[in-house]
Amino acid sequence: MKALIIAGGFGTRLRPLTDHVPKSLMPIANRPFLEHQVRLLARHGVSEAVLLTGYLAAEFETFIPRAAEIGVKVEISTEDHPLGTAGAVRSRLEDLDDTAIVFNGDVLTDLDVSAMVEFHRARGSALSIALTHVADAGAYGLVPLDAQGRIERFVEKPPPEIAALGGWINAGTYVLEPRVLADIPPDTEWSFEYQVFPSLLERGEPMYGFQSDSYWIDIGTPQRYLQAHFDILSGRSNVEVGGRIIAESQSFADGTTIEAPCLLDHAPVRPGAVIGPMVCLGAGALVGAGARIERSVIHEEAEIGERAVVRDSIVGRGVRVEDDREVVGVTLA
Repeated sequence: MKALIIAGGFGTRLRPLTDHVPKSLMPIANRPFLEHQVRLLARHGVSEAVLLTGYLAAEFETFIPRAAEIGVKVEISTEDHPLGTAGAVRSRLEDLDDTAIVFNGDVLTDLDVSAMVEFHRARGSALSIALTHVADAGAYGLVPLDAQGRIERFVEKPPPEIAALGGWINAGTYVLEPRVLADIPPDTEWSFEYQVFPSLLERGEPMYGFQSDSYWIDIGTPQRYLQAHFDILSGRSNVEVGGRIIAESQSFADGTTIEAPCLLDHAPVRPGAVIGPMVCLGAGALVGAGARIERSVIHEEAEIGERAVVRDSIVGRGVRVEDDREVVGVTLA
């Protein structure tokens, strides 16, 4: 079975962090986001994947040997112009001779891929969608199912009184048979959500929803990007980290305090600094004397000046926060 990872988006909502780094390569717990998806595939016996890229496509080349070390052979496919979610997958139709799995390149999950594929095949499904349950569906579209799990319809932008009841939503992972791509015009922008799914329903093709309580989050906004790290630190997400997680608060003779949980990756910390809780420090990040960092992600080689305060923020690679500055609720790159 082959996996296709849709990684061609511009990452607009994460700018300026994504001005020079594709969203799918943004660090999550000090590892490129795509590494978490590739590790998930490897755990479920998937050894081939295609990255469907567009924006900053050349940046993905360095990821190929990293994926190979994990046991997944990665190929890069680059679109000359935006093809949409389904159009990008359809561009590889000639390579698909069996069931395929499709990931959106901004969804962090520990989905049971093997169980979903088994579910899909057992029902003779043309296309299956991973579903996750949310308490309030106002920001999403609901996916009602019949008693057998077959998708009945898609409810986009449900009324507030319905959305407040919660329900099952599209979690951004699909298992499909190649035939569902055959009617998509080649080299044309096409969407799964707005074109392929309605077309399958209209034709009566078997389409099922795989209900899962696995961890799931879309990292596409600064708030969700931070939340993904908080979830990892608090143990809600089964994600491998780069560095070591500090599980118990510690105080040192030089006045430095680390409030658990935190993730540190060879980051020099000067005397009197206070780090945490809920902080991720990348490799080589420097924390100045007397600085304080809370609920923030600091990328590699960043520098937090002496007595500076960083709270609820993302500090990008190589950025320096000057001495005595206060940074709250912002993204710096």
